[in-house]
Amino acid sequence: MSDTGDNESVAQSRDGQEQVDDNVVPASDNEEDDPIAELYGDEREEYEEEDANGEDLFRDDMLRDYRDQPELDNLSASGIDDTSDITELSFDARRRAEIAMARRDQLSMEDELYWEDGDESAASLARRRKRLVPRQPEEDIDEDDGEVPIDILENYHDRSARDHCSDEAVGREVFRRFKKFLNFFKEPVTNQNKYILSIRHMVAENRLSLEVDYNDLSNENGEPHIAFLLPEAPVQVLERLDQAVTAVVTRIFPWYKRVTNEVKVRVKNLPSEEDIRLLRQIHLNMLIKTSGVVTVTTGILPQLSVLKYDCKSCSFVLGPFVQRQDEETKPTTCPSCQSRGPFELNTEETIYHNYQRITIQESPNLVAAGRLPRSKEVILLGDLCDSCKPGDEIGFPVFNTVIIANHIVRKDRLGLFYFPKLLKKIFKESDSLTDEDIKAIRELAKHPQIAQRIFASIAPTIYGHDDVKQAVGLALFRGQAKNPQGKHRIRGDINVLLCGDPGTAKSQFLRYVAHLAPRSILTTGQGASAVGLT
Repeated sequence: MSDTGDNESVAQSRDGQEQVDDNVVPASDNEEDDPIAELYGDEREEYEEEDANGEDLFRDDMLRDYRDQPELDNLSASGIDDTSDITELSFDARRRAEIAMARRDQLSMEDELYWEDGDESAASLARRRKRLVPRQPEEDIDEDDGEVPIDILENYHDRSARDHCSDEAVGREVFRRFKKFLNFFKEPVTNQNKYILSIRHMVAENRLSLEVDYNDLSNENGEPHIAFLLPEAPVQVLERLDQAVTAVVTRIFPWYKRVTNEVKVRVKNLPSEEDIRLLRQIHLNMLIKTSGVVTVTTGILPQLSVLKYDCKSCSFVLGPFVQRQDEETKPTTCPSCQSRGPFELNTEETIYHNYQRITIQESPNLVAAGRLPRSKEVILLGDLCDSCKPGDEIGFPVFNTVIIANHIVRKDRLGLFYFPKLLKKIFKESDSLTDEDIKAIRELAKHPQIAQRIFASIAPTIYGHDDVKQAVGLALFRGQAKNPQGKHRIRGDINVLLCGDPGTAKSQFLRYVAHLAPRSILTTGQGASAVGLT
């Protein structure tokens, strides 16, 4: 066997003898100046052909890959530790390692499957990598295979807002935009993520709903198109908003699914308010804001939410059926025995929600002279149940023929016994006291002349009448209830009787106190039969 260097080809015959391929093409003289020819020799054309058609694994010199190479066949013993004892992995640790390796192998296999010959642009490479990212376990219904037009929420000139929001693509877009709003909307003053902080406070208090300010939603930095569609189609839009806030909450706090399967959105601060007397058919199925005094409340009752039925013929359990507010859901046939009934409600597997009915009445100070106050029934669901009691004046956004409350604000939470000139720096626009407010009030209580300052701040536009202001101030703060020896209870309320000539600001005092005190009602002798008045 002759040695011809790298230009020699060796083939193995069938009888086991090696044969020398003498058909070696000599290098030409002009190849000496060619760097590619100098580097690859006569194999340049073969490599160029392989680049175009792929590598030929069954060439004449394929057995060259199997020749002995002693310098490469020796394995190094460095890094091998046969002396120390290695404890066995636990079952959980082994399982986690197998899952990690399987996930790694899956990604590498998908990477090879997506690989294509030829150059790849940066955009296509980014799209390929995005496809390889494992999908999150949460229900991201905003993912869609088709492209959604950017103006899909705005372009509905040929149909109503309710029909437009019933479209599945529009619903997914509302879901996606509201999730973005919750994740990225920031408070203009503090530059903090407002609703992520609200979600954390909600979870800390184990609440089942999140309050969303309509002014934030209609802001240019919010989602004004959702704010426009919300009053027109509240049923369809609120369903998507509930799904979006539930997805955001469960992404941050996955364990919160054990507390509730769905987080509700409560819309507050709607811009316009409708009186109960002015509700008409144009307000049907629209989100409006109204207010009134609670006169009647029922007990908290169970409402069917997800139903299951038992077939009396074969005892097969049918369901679940989601119960809607405006329609009754019942099975027609049994899928097991094809029977058409009768079906009995399975009370054990059926899911219930809290349900309460209240009756609200127009505020007596808004009723015209000689007219009776109008009243309306209101349905409270979920965590809104038992949030008010008879005598409370409340305001909330509602929709439907029977009023279904979405959010309730008690007027006494907005009153809170504050004096505008004295405490306007203490109280903010929020409807509850913060720790800073309580601290400021306690510091103010230490002032030696706090009583005189409070009396002077009552009706500051009225000159004089210091004795009347003192009486009104004492009536606002009330006395202390007493029950000597448990025999006779004396209420702590203070009654004030003002008598004077016409034009001495008696009515102005009453109007000021009506705006100041919680649960106050400005009334006359004709309308003095309302709740809370005797």
